[in-house]
Amino acid sequence: MSWHWKELLPVDRLTVRTADYLTNVDQQVLTLLYQPLTGALAYSLYMTLWGQLERDQYWGKEQTHRQLMLMMGVSLQTIYEERKKLEAIGLLKTFKKKEDESSSYLYELQAPMSPQQFFENDVLSVYLFNRLGKNQYRSLRERFVVDKVNQDEFVELTYSFDEVYTSLHHSEIVSNLQSETGDGLRLEENKELLSNQKESDLTFSTAFDFELLKKALSSFIIPEHVLTPSVKEAIIKLAFVYRIEPLEMSHIVQQAAVHDDEIELAELRKKAQEWYKLEHGSEPPSLVLRSHPIEHQTMNSKKPETEEEKIVKLYETTPPLTLLEIRSDGAKVALADVKIIESLILDYQMLPGVVNVLLDYVLWLNDMKLSKAFIDKIAGHWSRKKVKTVPAAMELARQEEENKVKVAQVQAAKKNTNPTQRGKNIRRDKLPKWLVEEKQKQKESSEKLETGKTVEQTSDAKHRFEQMMEELKRRKEKKGEV
Repeated sequence: MSWHWKELLPVDRLTVRTADYLTNVDQQVLTLLYQPLTGALAYSLYMTLWGQLERDQYWGKEQTHRQLMLMMGVSLQTIYEERKKLEAIGLLKTFKKKEDESSSYLYELQAPMSPQQFFENDVLSVYLFNRLGKNQYRSLRERFVVDKVNQDEFVELTYSFDEVYTSLHHSEIVSNLQSETGDGLRLEENKELLSNQKESDLTFSTAFDFELLKKALSSFIIPEHVLTPSVKEAIIKLAFVYRIEPLEMSHIVQQAAVHDDEIELAELRKKAQEWYKLEHGSEPPSLVLRSHPIEHQTMNSKKPETEEEKIVKLYETTPPLTLLEIRSDGAKVALADVKIIESLILDYQMLPGVVNVLLDYVLWLNDMKLSKAFIDKIAGHWSRKKVKTVPAAMELARQEEENKVKVAQVQAAKKNTNPTQRGKNIRRDKLPKWLVEEKQKQKESSEKLETGKTVEQTSDAKHRFEQMMEELKRRKEKKGEV
């Protein structure tokens, strides 16, 4: 049974509300700054929900999710996935009310950040830079920049409030407050005024180990009070974006401290960026999903028993970048390979677990090398097939290999008609163990070609898988998870 029958039904009702009044500038920010990060479908969902609000109204009429599906021309599953992106990036809050036979949802639209907030945000600005490149990023930023007024060349003539208006006498104020006018000044208990503060920011569920950071800072004689709420918030964001561990962050904080009693946020960002450039080069980090979504994990609530189930669990719980690092024995992943992962997730809309299957399949097939052209060809096929789970991706990889074997056998049969070609073996590629085993089962009823090589491949696959599991264990021990 598909996940959305448990989470969301087409008959479930929805109502749209805005927590703020939205302007034309907000629409420009959404289109030019947020859309490159969320993708066109998430942007379309936001604009469609916005369109449900009538002019000068802040509540929309109730409708069903089926009507939303028809309006956007997408599936309920797509709406759910894109909704999560809007929630994660701070553009939407979702509330659910359970009723007898169905559920009712309230979608509260959040105003986007102002251009200044967006470009000063430690997370979104970095990812936008990576997504668009230096030139387009600067060009976009220029659209939201105005020239400063040189006030030294002018004399300000602006009147103050008390120069134009006068206040009522105390007795008049009291008499007015006691009248019906006083009641008009008070807001009803279940009402609230709209605001345009746009203070909403990104939220992070992953906890940063501040205790370890504080212990490390004590060796630098940095007092704890310098870690103000704003500094802690900046540390969490910078640690997420640049993948900085607490001990490494303690050195960065020490370098950013001014007179040991203050930390300038601008200096903290600068030191974090310098650390990243020193460790990973000048290319900024990219925005990708960390691991396979829980609703698409087949091994989430099940303990793996067979070898294949263990591999499925590994693919579902390991970020693609970590998988490549393990395949490289902990070495730094090449920038071109990072770009491939980003393209698979952002351009082809593939989930991380499915990306892992594709990467592993291509790595084993091409002597641990990633060919972008070959990957793009398979990714296009899998995207059209709408693959969401790891087992489904593994099955497609098996089918792909079966087709290759059939084609190779046909070609070999044709070559065998030529005496000079007889006796030549069909080329056999190295494959992941789960794919090798599947092929082996299919060949048990037919003659076994290149038995020794197949055994060697299976043994090699098992050895590599065990190495990968050991590497994951070492990483967890280093982080104190086990």
